[in-house]
Amino acid sequence: MKRLVLIISLMSPTSGAAAPCELVRQAYAPAENLEAIDVALIGRARSRIDFAAYVLTSLPIVAALDAAAARGVTIRLYRDGADIRMPRLLADAYDRLAARINVEIRYKGAPAPFMHLKAYAIDDEIVREGAGNFTHSGLVRQDNSLIALRCKAAVKRFQKQFEEMWSRR
Repeated sequence: MKRLVLIISLMSPTSGAAAPCELVRQAYAPAENLEAIDVALIGRARSRIDFAAYVLTSLPIVAALDAAAARGVTIRLYRDGADIRMPRLLADAYDRLAARINVEIRYKGAPAPFMHLKAYAIDDEIVREGAGNFTHSGLVRQDNSLIALRCKAAVKRFQKQFEEMWSRR
């Protein structure tokens, strides 16, 4: 199977120089299963995942994060507000994930600004953005999108935003 590689460029906000970027994956639900794509992307992680989620109730994604943590990947998960009532299976998966020494989960405390991101960075190499919440229905049943780029400039911009959110308590 041939692999299509699309090269795009992003202008660096500091230097103005174009940086090449590779499209890793672009997909649209419900025609494609975005949940399975996220699980596969998370499965690639070797060292670090910074994950920003308005909501995260997809059991396969929580399990993929836990499997990454079990491989030694450092995970920082930033969520908007406290968890809603979760089914026991999902609550147990969250508890396993949160118990790992290389995982830190923080919840946005202040009500503003509203945190509605659905994005993560893997190993300072890949950034994933999308429209759908990290829920089974949002990633499988609803009209939503996912785009993943191997792009230093895009990862750097996401990391800057993530660090700003992460430092808020």
